[in-house]
Amino acid sequence: MLTTNSVLRHMNAVRCLRVLRRDVSLSRADIARELNVTRATVGNSIKQLLAEKLVIDLNESAEASGAGRPGALVSLNPTGAYFIGLDISSAEINAVLVDFSMRVVAKRIVSIADRYQDPCQVVELLARLPQELIEVSKVRSSRVRGVCISVPGIVREGKIISAPWLNWRDVDVVTAMGEAMQPFQKIHICNDAVALASAVATDTGEGDLSDALLLLLAQGIGSAHLRQGRVIEGAHGLGGEVGHMVMGARPQMAATHTFEILAGYQKFLPFIDHGAPIPEGLARLALLGSSPEFDKALDEWASALATGFLNLIHILDPKTIVLGGPLAVLYPRVASRVEALVAENLVHGFAVPPISVAKFGGDGAAIGAAALLRESLFDLPELPAI
Repeated sequence: MLTTNSVLRHMNAVRCLRVLRRDVSLSRADIARELNVTRATVGNSIKQLLAEKLVIDLNESAEASGAGRPGALVSLNPTGAYFIGLDISSAEINAVLVDFSMRVVAKRIVSIADRYQDPCQVVELLARLPQELIEVSKVRSSRVRGVCISVPGIVREGKIISAPWLNWRDVDVVTAMGEAMQPFQKIHICNDAVALASAVATDTGEGDLSDALLLLLAQGIGSAHLRQGRVIEGAHGLGGEVGHMVMGARPQMAATHTFEILAGYQKFLPFIDHGAPIPEGLARLALLGSSPEFDKALDEWASALATGFLNLIHILDPKTIVLGGPLAVLYPRVASRVEALVAENLVHGFAVPPISVAKFGGDGAAIGAAALLRESLFDLPELPAI
């Protein structure tokens, strides 16, 4: 059981990490001034973080800003911790291993198109991928802090409650993975759009996400609405299922006219080489020249996107919209059409928010799943009740 003193020591160490997370190098004196604590407190915290390999002393000195010698700079240690993200779709598993600086050091894509409806087979594959990533990267397994699995569906308390594109319901993936992967300390599971939001937040910085709508464009469409860097989850933790938004006049049209059915990547599959990984196939499509069939698919997609965006802007009024997922790579081909349609049909008083594409491509959800684990190292612990 942690004592109050040990919790305070851990808290001080985490506060130092949070200062360094801005990808800066600072002296112990700089950190002490920023946190308004003594240099001795920071010195003890940095000593602890050095022992844990989470920070490194740099072979340079800070500029002297007053009396005394300049202090040695410290920064996050990119090789001090690693995190694994596994993103599941009905076509493939996208697996990445990232370091503490969020650089992808290993990646694998495994097709599951012939078995995605069988959770047992998929979990068996998932359980093998972390070790494969570690072996190919030659990273020490002791430095890997855990595995986070991203899925296109509703997740609660370590279970997939509903993942329609996988045809999964009430699947306890965390327990199954835990039994197959004893060496790993943490196994988490998350919604794929929430994972994308984590990747964008880690890359952009909290100040740029005061009110952002993150849309993950893939086979389905997921979303995460961020305010001040926090995901708005709704009353039951189910907020963000915009892919199920019915874009028709009757409830029965939910079977054929949802946002994700009309604007997912299915209409582009005929243009992708058979057997090619879908993210890579879509990336090649982004460079494809015009043809009547492809232009027609792009026009239909632009119309569906614009309709969905109109509904979401009217309901949520986001400050900005960020697109991610494997299908987002095609958005520049239709951006002007989509934004013109939205502008023409918005209610007076609304404006088209800036719409951008996240830089992660089809790896966004997998990287974001890893980023969620990384973020846990910066979480401040709760003090024990007295």
